[in-house]
Parts: sequence; structure tokens; C-alpha cells
Amino acid sequence: MITFIRKALTSWFALGLLGLVLLAFAVTGVGDPFGTKGGGAKGSALARVGKTDVSEAGFLNEYDRIMRRARETNPKLTAAEAVAQGAIGQVLDQMVASTALEDFGKSAGVTVSDRAVDGEIASIPAFQSGGKFDQATYQRVLKLQRISERELREGLHGDLIRKQLVTPVAMATRVPRLLAEPYATLLLQLRSGAVATIATAAMPAPAPPTEAQLTAYYKINAARFTIPERRGFRYALVDGSAIAASAAVSDAEVQKYYEANRETLGGAEQRQLLQVVVPDQAKAAAFVAAVRAGGSFAAEAAKLGFAATDTDLGLLSQSKFAAATSAAVATAAFGAAPGAIAGPVQSSFGWHVVQVARVVAPKGRSLGEAKAEIVTTLRKAKADAMLADTVAKIEDALSNKTSFVDVAKAHALAIVSVPPVTRDGRTDTPGYAVPPAAQPLIAKAFDSDPADGPALQQLGKEQFAMLEPGDVVPPTPLPLAKVRDAVAAQWAVEQRVRAAKAAADTVVAAVTKGTALDAALAAAHLPPARPLAGRRIDIAQQQQVPPPVQLFMTLPAGGVRAIPAPQGQGFWVVHVATIAPGDAAQLPTLTASAQGEFAKEAPEEIAAAFANAVERQVGVARNPAAIDGVTKRILGSGAK
Repeated sequence: MITFIRKALTSWFALGLLGLVLLAFAVTGVGDPFGTKGGGAKGSALARVGKTDVSEAGFLNEYDRIMRRARETNPKLTAAEAVAQGAIGQVLDQMVASTALEDFGKSAGVTVSDRAVDGEIASIPAFQSGGKFDQATYQRVLKLQRISERELREGLHGDLIRKQLVTPVAMATRVPRLLAEPYATLLLQLRSGAVATIATAAMPAPAPPTEAQLTAYYKINAARFTIPERRGFRYALVDGSAIAASAAVSDAEVQKYYEANRETLGGAEQRQLLQVVVPDQAKAAAFVAAVRAGGSFAAEAAKLGFAATDTDLGLLSQSKFAAATSAAVATAAFGAAPGAIAGPVQSSFGWHVVQVARVVAPKGRSLGEAKAEIVTTLRKAKADAMLADTVAKIEDALSNKTSFVDVAKAHALAIVSVPPVTRDGRTDTPGYAVPPAAQPLIAKAFDSDPADGPALQQLGKEQFAMLEPGDVVPPTPLPLAKVRDAVAAQWAVEQRVRAAKAAADTVVAAVTKGTALDAALAAAHLPPARPLAGRRIDIAQQQQVPPPVQLFMTLPAGGVRAIPAPQGQGFWVVHVATIAPGDAAQLPTLTASAQGEFAKEAPEEIAAAFANAVERQVGVARNPAAIDGVTKRILGSGAK
């Protein structure tokens, strides 16, 4: 995961996820459990890993991060849907695995130095300016993402421990040929059969429903004819571009930046330098005297045991030479004329004598030429800092229960009200259309608890919104009189779907008893089937495999089954007539390819098995009552 971080944190999208995935476990995708250790827990611990508790507060923080990330790709994902898909158990399992691996590593003597953590931080592009780590940028990013330096360092420390444990285990896997051969044989298996389509539209139209049938159908399916829950809210946009407009840059700031970045912006003078370093001043002075008396630098250096490759430093700027020696040595060398000798000058390495072989003049831009770029860079940095400061002040004010109106007034933010709308943006307010800026806030309003009051929501790279949930209108069934035609039409469709299913069941039953598929279809007055044949290897190369083909590849020889088509369009009846075994010897490269595919998956499987073994070694005890309680709280805060 650390490699992913270095690559991913070059974009704003990745920066937005800094608090979510920055400290994730290399294989299982575990986010670092900020807050899982120590106090501050709300309620009981959800699990105990060794001697470490996974607290409710830490779990909720991590769960919230993961849910926010999931909703970036699926904005309509509800709390109830996520819970139904097992999100709570998955996040808890990941946090347990992460904590167990870190504790196991520490008990096994795996260590990570502060210097290693420093190196990881310095290597993250998000914290760099001009290709180098920049403290101001580092502090600004942490502030904007609301992450403390302690959290960052502790998380990276644990991540490096987990990496040291898992990487050697996962990378040592090998997949034997005997394991891959059966899979290769299966891929070459040849199947033949047929698929029949029984369309709902081809079924006879039913007689109009009676009043009793219509009423009964409406009562059973009232949810289909119900206006979903609607929610109102108001918001105030915090626009980074508006804040940026007030970020002014002075000429003095431009000059200072230019001087600090002269090598990259304006270019810097470079010099080819020859150098010897000797331990005492007397020997250095004698060397200088010999060269100035007419001896060559290289010849005199050779007498002291220096080869030509030892003395020729090549082209260097003053700053680079100073970094390699000292500021005093570099100042003397760059103050000397071409061909002249500088020194002796003392540094921590000894006494330096330097000769200037040649001087290369700077070829970069002047201050005037670079000014526009510098102004843009400085203005952006100031705007980011101002935005981060504004966001922090608003969040602090809201956490202190300052009213929505007062916070908006303090920051000159315009308040916009949105009447109750459905999750997909529909409203019964005549002539009203949800403003484009409010569209992404609808889902956030539905995922908020009105009792929690206003909160700040991030919408994009430089835009936030202060959101206050409002009225909640529960689902409202429409009267039968208003939807009579729609109810009747839906009833008729359902009757045809039932007829299509009955026809499909009749055909399946006949084929199961030995009747040929086409004969069974003809007896039911249905169109003939279409032949179907293929090998698994051919199907596997398709990006999207239709459901009947998927079923065709799983049925045994002679098998027949009906499956529904999407959106009530009808049913497919799939029949497998014959299956010819494959022969991996006919395609020798396929087994090797299968080995390669297995090898891609094996490291993750082995790492997961290792993580499970570590959990057993460390000892894990889950608290079902606490897990049930946190599940109810999550559902109560946003289950729709």
C-alpha cells in the first residue's frame, strides 16, 4: 500500500482520501485504525486483539472513511444497503487483522526507526514542493485533511511493520504445474446445447382485472405506488475559488521565492571543480603552494594518493557543493576566478583545496520572466492555506454548536434552502428545480441525522458546503384513484410474467423427463431454441458474459434449467446436451498461463492465511453485544 500512496498522492482525488487509505495494510486493504488504541471509546470495545481494544469510536471513524469512499463511486449507497452487504463485519475484520499484525510484529522484535518513517513522509509527493519535501506544504495538507502529525507517524509506523511481516510471506509463493493442469483441462472443455427465449410480451394479454383484483394487487404492492421519503435542507457553499481571489502576493514575496528556487526557476551558475581534502592545515597549505608555483593540480594530488577520478567533481551548483561540503567551502570555491585555487578551508571532513576548472553561466529565466509563474504558485499556496483555515474555523464553530445562520454570517456565505426532495432529486413543489450545486448534497442530506445539526461536507477539490438537514417527509402512498391506470398496467404485466414462467417450467419438466428441447417448445407453441456451443477458454475472454451463457457453462451434461431475464422480459431455458473433456496437452502454453494467473492471486491468499494465523496467535475476542449496538446506531443514522 505504501507504493500506492506514493503514486496516488499526486492528485487531488487521492489527497481527499488521505485520511482514508493512507495507512492501509499492503494486502488486505486494511485502513489504519486511528483511535483503536487507548481511551476515548464510545461504549464498549467491539473486539480485543491481544491486549489492544478496537474501540467503538475508532471503528466508527474508520467505517465513516470507508463509506465516504464507497459513495464517491456509488452516491446512492445507503447505510442499510452497506450493512446488508456485510460492510460492518468486513471493516471490523480488517481492523482486527491490521491490529493483530502490528502487535505480532512488535512482539517478534520487528522495529521501525523514526528515520524510516521520516523517509516515507518525505517521499510522498503530496508533501513536496519542486520535487523536495516542504514543511509548509506538509503542515498545510495535514491541516486541510484534519489529520495530526502523530496520527500520520503512528499509522506509517504500523504500516511499515505490517509490510515487513507480510511481504516476505506473500512473495515466497510458488504454484506447481500439477495444480494448474486440471484448470487448463477445464478451460478446454467443449460444451454443446441450446437456449430458448420465452418472452413475456409473447404471452396472451390477460382479461382486464376486476375491482377486487385491482384493489388487492394495489394493497400488496403499495410500495410501488408510494412517493419515497423526502427531505428538505439548506446549505451554504464555501468556494475555494472565491477565497483564492482575495489571496494577494507581494513583490517581496516573489523575490524571496525566486531566490530560494533560483536553480529551478532562474538557473544557477555551475562550476567544474577539482578538490582534495587533507586532514591538517599545513599539508593543505603546502599543496596550495605547490600548485601556485606551477605544478598541476592533478599531479600534486597524485603525490598525495588521489586519482584523477577522486579529485574531479564535475559540474556543481553552489548549493549542491555546499550540501556536500559546507557553506564556507562552497562560498570560497564560487568566489574564486576561473583557474584559481580556493582554500585551504576547513569543514568537518578536513581541509579543502579547490581549483575552478571552468565556469558555466546560468541559462535560466530572469525574475521578470518567471514572475507570473511564481505569483500563480504563491497565490495557490496562500489560497490553500486560507481555505484550510476557513474550513477549520467553520468546523470548530459547528462543533461548538454555533448556529447555522451565525456561522454563515460570520463567513459571508449565502444560504440556499431546498424544499423536501426524494433521494433522486424529485419534488412535488410546482416549478422548482434543484440547483446544480445542491445535487451532490441530496444524498448527504439523506445520510445525515437531523438531530445532529449542521455539518461541513466536502464537494470537490476546492469546494465545501455547510449543510443543515431540515424537514423529513415520510414515504406517502398515492391513492388508488390517482394511480389506477398504472396499477392496472402493472397487474397485466405481472400476469404475463407468470404465464411466461409457467411455460418455462413446463418445458423444463418435459426435457427433464427425456423430451427433446425443440419438441417441448413446439408442444407449448413456443419458438425453437438457438444452438449454443463453446469452450470455457473462449467464454473467459469475453468482458461481459450473458446470464444464459454463464448457466450453460455450469450445468452438467443433460442438465436443463430456466432463469429469468432482467426487468421481467421473460425467461431463458438453457440445456446442455454434451460435454467433451479438454486435453491440456493440446495447448501446452495454457498450463503455464494458468500457473501465472494463479501466481497473481496466490500472494494475497497466502498473506490472508498468514494474517488469520497471526490472529489465532495473538488472540482475538469479539464483543457481539457491542457489535450489535454499533450496527443499530449506524442504521439509525442513515438507513433508508
